[in-house]
Amino acid sequence: MIVVVGRVRPDPEKKAELERVGQTVAAASREEEGCISYRLYEDTEASDEFVFVEEWADDEALQRHFATPHIAAFMQAIPGAIVAAPDVKFHTIASSRDLTEVSAP
Repeated sequence: MIVVVGRVRPDPEKKAELERVGQTVAAASREEEGCISYRLYEDTEASDEFVFVEEWADDEALQRHFATPHIAAFMQAIPGAIVAAPDVKFHTIASSRDLTEVSAP
């Protein structure tokens, strides 16, 4: 599984626009084959920051995602709506466990 965590700081005057564009790309992405989850959050400790959290089945699904029209539209819209370079990290996850599977110390 590939987990993508992207952080962006919106221009205060364009915050609503960025949220709208982010929700649009999230909804479209969730319909893609290989997308496990795609969410947009507002950081509760830094109200001037949005966090995208994506989970993809594998790198092939992520690469297909990058080739979609909704990502192309998002990539065109985002530079004019943010005030700093995005911070995007890609994490390859070998395995996952549910909280019920973790023993308390």
